[in-house]
Amino acid sequence: MQNGKTLGVIVIAVAGLLIAIAQPFAPGLSPLGHYVMGTVVAGLGMWIFRPGNLPFMSGTSIILGLTLALFFAHKAGLVFPGKVPFKAPPQIYGVVMGGFTSSAVWVLIPALYFGFVLQKTGLGKRIAYMVLKTFPATWLGLAISWLVIGVALSALTPSIVVRVAIVVPIAIGIVEACKVEFRSKGSAYICLLAWGMALLPGTGWLTGSLSGPIMQGFFPPEIKPMANFADWFKILALPWFVVTILYVFFAYIFAKPKEAIAISSDMFKEEYKKLGPMSKDEIVSLLILVGSLLMFFTENQHGIPTAATALFALFLFVMFRIITGPDISAGINWDVVCFFGIAVALPPIFGVSGISAWFGPLIKGPIMSMAGSPLLFMLVITLGLMVIRFVDVPWGFTTCALTIIMLIPLFNDFGYHPLTVTMAYLIAINFFLLSYQQPFLLMGEGMIQGRGWAPSHVLMFGLIYIASAFISLLVAVPYWKMIGVIR
Repeated sequence: MQNGKTLGVIVIAVAGLLIAIAQPFAPGLSPLGHYVMGTVVAGLGMWIFRPGNLPFMSGTSIILGLTLALFFAHKAGLVFPGKVPFKAPPQIYGVVMGGFTSSAVWVLIPALYFGFVLQKTGLGKRIAYMVLKTFPATWLGLAISWLVIGVALSALTPSIVVRVAIVVPIAIGIVEACKVEFRSKGSAYICLLAWGMALLPGTGWLTGSLSGPIMQGFFPPEIKPMANFADWFKILALPWFVVTILYVFFAYIFAKPKEAIAISSDMFKEEYKKLGPMSKDEIVSLLILVGSLLMFFTENQHGIPTAATALFALFLFVMFRIITGPDISAGINWDVVCFFGIAVALPPIFGVSGISAWFGPLIKGPIMSMAGSPLLFMLVITLGLMVIRFVDVPWGFTTCALTIIMLIPLFNDFGYHPLTVTMAYLIAINFFLLSYQQPFLLMGEGMIQGRGWAPSHVLMFGLIYIASAFISLLVAVPYWKMIGVIR
């Protein structure tokens, strides 16, 4: 396996080098564009394969360092004819490092600490067991419990990593208590439902999933104000509610075991009782998190931006010493923050290097030819982005960065609110058929030592997700027409 990862990195690095040297897309793409494209391809290889479990920072450093060097060399006229249209060197840093000054990243960082607080205080586990003990101990009751838990945890933190870390260990504990065979149909039903509810429900609002801040960061400046909390909820909450409900429904119909579940609700009541009364830290954390959520929902009324609310909540966690000094460095995964920072910077990097100007016309014709039929357009675009995810493994972010500029003509010429088309990107981000396509699946497998499900179960639940996503589009397009966000 390790040799295969190393070989994969070498192959993609060689492909990037060939793009830079051979410049196969000339004369349409400039030499600078070829060099930047080759750099991004090489960094993408590090992100996809991560040999020796190298952090995302390995690929991030390649892209940041080489892109900065290329832009400065081009400005100075040392490597390429002509100059990059910058007035001063600091503006080069502003383009390449712009993702780290984006408001999206400053929503992301406090949000990751929200998840850390759920784990540190035990509030996340308390919420999970409180819900589990409420519903009947049946396959249907368990499915409903995971749904409620997923929505509740999504409301309190956008960190899917934290949600997976909370629910998947509980799920494998239920498998053991039921004496269900590991990697069996019953085990997969329990664990993949829990995992799916950690992933899907929060996509329907801006701060319910990391996809929200990241997609907001990708939006070009001309349309970035349209990616606000209120519009996101109005446009995307219903479609993602449909996806989530159908995922649970189809799993119950097609993936549940025939035999009854061998567990009693008393077990969940006992586990909840073991947690004892709510601590002061849990109460304070719950108040801060719920207060933040209310501020996010009412942003249009009070005008305080999401990033400001998130940062103030982080300040409160520090002031109440729920987050302490050592937690600042160890409480969240800064490697993930750096990865998202450079991912958000890719659109301006592609713009300045000329890649967007070259690539845009290549895809504009086919995309615009379908835009007159909203349902057909959404179905085809979504399918295309799903297919790309077989190679664009890091959540399809490179594809987003390359194509997101198309949201502007789709809005100006055809009346698509940018968030409607964002639905296709979000479906692709959450897409999976094989474990390698969804890093959160790999995380879940690692946490429970591969005991929860087999590859065949991942395929089945992946097909369930695909069916749920496409049916949601059949609901979403008429709904969007009704509320006037597409023509």
